[in-house]
Amino acid sequence: MAKDPRYNLIRPKYRREEIRLFSDIFLTLPKSLVAKDLGKEKRRFNELVDNPNEFTWAELKKFSSNCEMSISDFCLLIERGHPNDQPKASSYHDVKMMFEERKLHRIEDIFDYVNKSTVARDLGRKRDTLNRLLENVDRFSLGDIRSLAELSGLSLSEILTLFT
Repeated sequence: MAKDPRYNLIRPKYRREEIRLFSDIFLTLPKSLVAKDLGKEKRRFNELVDNPNEFTWAELKKFSSNCEMSISDFCLLIERGHPNDQPKASSYHDVKMMFEERKLHRIEDIFDYVNKSTVARDLGRKRDTLNRLLENVDRFSLGDIRSLAELSGLSLSEILTLFT
């Protein structure tokens, strides 16, 4: 099935700063079109648009790819429109330091410096759930990714490099 040509408008509009927020995308693309392309029911998709932290990594990758945008730029649109209301204090200082030293290459590398149980607890997850997410990182929610970034003292764009 061919991609709707209106997706091709998103990246140029972003570059021209006509799209500055995630919600601006839907001035060009109908929500119903995107919902269908992501395999979502319209009501559920509207919930995701209202709370993008619930999008999975896989859904964001597909949506950004359809728009021919980098996942980092795409997530920046979300972050601008939906900032975390209560940022967490950085508590994994070694992770930030090792990231700056270019010693972290994958999300799993974080656990060389922070115990998985600690991370699971701080994300409000069970350790088994975190392990399942790590087996298939596409299932991570944007909210979990953003929380992990904050706990590590990393920006969203920095932590995203560990997911790609």
